[in-house]
Amino acid sequence: MHCWSYLLLCFVRIVLTLLPQTGYIHPDEYFQSTEILAGRIFKLETYTPWEFNTSLPIRSMFLPVLTIGGPYSLMKLAKDWWNFDVLQPYLLLTIPRIMMTALSFLSDMFIYKICLNNNTRPWSTLKIWASSHVTLVFLSRTFSNSIELVLFSALLYFVSSSMKLTDRYIRREIELEDQYKKAANAVERVNIVKMQKKIPLHKYNHSFWIGALFALGVFNRPTFMLYALVPMFFWMQRGMFLKKVGLTDFHDRMSSLVPTFIVMAMVIVVSDTLFYRGWSQMTVGQVVMTPLNFIAYNMDQSNLARHGLHPWYLHSAVNVPMLFNVLGLGGLYLVSRALVVVVISPWTSKPNLFDFNGLLMFSFAVPLMALSLTPHQEPRFLLPLLVPLVLLLGPFLLRRQGFSAKAMRSFWYAGNVVCVLFFGFFHQGGIYETQHWLHRHIHHERARGTHTHLLYFHTYMPPMSLLALPHRTSIVNHINGTRYQRGRTVFFEDLGSSLQLEELRQRCARLVEEAQSKYQSTKLMTEIFVVFPATISFQMDRLLMPLPTLRWKHVHKSYPHLSMEDPPDFGDLCSKNLTVSRTDIQCNSIIPWLTKKCNQMALAVYQLQFLHR
Repeated sequence: MHCWSYLLLCFVRIVLTLLPQTGYIHPDEYFQSTEILAGRIFKLETYTPWEFNTSLPIRSMFLPVLTIGGPYSLMKLAKDWWNFDVLQPYLLLTIPRIMMTALSFLSDMFIYKICLNNNTRPWSTLKIWASSHVTLVFLSRTFSNSIELVLFSALLYFVSSSMKLTDRYIRREIELEDQYKKAANAVERVNIVKMQKKIPLHKYNHSFWIGALFALGVFNRPTFMLYALVPMFFWMQRGMFLKKVGLTDFHDRMSSLVPTFIVMAMVIVVSDTLFYRGWSQMTVGQVVMTPLNFIAYNMDQSNLARHGLHPWYLHSAVNVPMLFNVLGLGGLYLVSRALVVVVISPWTSKPNLFDFNGLLMFSFAVPLMALSLTPHQEPRFLLPLLVPLVLLLGPFLLRRQGFSAKAMRSFWYAGNVVCVLFFGFFHQGGIYETQHWLHRHIHHERARGTHTHLLYFHTYMPPMSLLALPHRTSIVNHINGTRYQRGRTVFFEDLGSSLQLEELRQRCARLVEEAQSKYQSTKLMTEIFVVFPATISFQMDRLLMPLPTLRWKHVHKSYPHLSMEDPPDFGDLCSKNLTVSRTDIQCNSIIPWLTKKCNQMALAVYQLQFLHR
């Protein structure tokens, strides 16, 4: 039953990726990977964030080039060799997400293997894993945090597998030693010695993969060190409590990880240096070490203040319940209970915290506490914690019976459905549809020789790669053999959420003056579009009243779009009517009120109409 449910949820994950999901979780899902690579490979007009400056970059491009650059390069090949029209918004958005979804299934495989190795129910665990909105939505997005989760699940698999093997082999060694002491004659002792020699070596089990994963994780996101701390400690100390492994073995195992880590790190450093600076800068003093740059940047409190400072309890109080639902609450409860038991129980009866369950519990608690000490906290920083939570509590959530268990399961499924709709489709969901419409307008409907100005007001920064605008420095071969450089015809401005309406009106007036002046000198027409949440449509309609020569034309609306910076006012269903004698409460009709709120959950595009002469 759980197996078929899991397979159905896998199908849902694939369908949600292909639809595609229109929701826009955070700008980093575009501006830390796809925008950079689309601009580099397809030579498109894109915005390059400060993290990718060539002098001091803080983001490694090794894994994004492998996961996203590879498919983009194949698309470029199809475009150049077979003249396929691959620069479509759907393909530019969906192809990278297909790759990320494929990577997420690697985590499914590692979780399945971990369950088999540790006698945990694999299909019930995978059912809970696959029904999480983190799996259905976040893991299909091009976040470095999503790759971090996949690497963390692989690390947990190799560590738990090594722990299982070491425990089995050491117990076998102890058993044979006892038999040797009790052997009655030399023949029995010889046979026992032969059996002891057949026990496989397990001291450095999986050290190659663990060292490589650690290097990949650190260069992907230096915070991976916090996630890897517990699993790597458990890998190095395994067997110590059976008194067959000492500190020498601990240090030997630690040293065994160094060669693989160094080799992998050198490969990534060379790759990043080539990406950012090219062969000409490939010298010892000019290599790019993105983890060091990342750490140096984040050690400066003033840098973090630009991104927002948060209280230490935000992760535990808000982000963990939001991301992980009842699993997050259960994880916090288990950690709290374990701390209490360890503190109050006698030394002789303290629980064993260095088994498989201890690995999972510490792998949840330690990164959470470490990340809570950093002043800048975002929910996606905690994505890898889903893996230990699912392994620890997933089977328990489905196995329990009774009213409370059914209530928890209902809350789990209902909460994840809501989060899939919110993060997957509603949150800033109109931006993709608007970019799709603008792409069609610019490439197929716009009059030849027209310049276009795009103003984005009170929205997330839109991914410009979806417009597929050729970079202005690209050289074009004409049909008659001549070569010329493209001129820029589309101009983009992200006005953010802090700009006031009066400032927007002044900006529009200046653009109109520039357009009229340009027409007088070059006869080039200009069109101006303003993209904004429909919740401020009333203010926008009144914006141009002091300017009688200008007016708005509503040209497009994208549904659904929910901006938490400008949300619809759901508190106006009922209002108080104050009179001299009493206070009356009047409520609007529910159907017109709902219709109005649905119309507000959209992203509107207005065209500014004016005379060019």
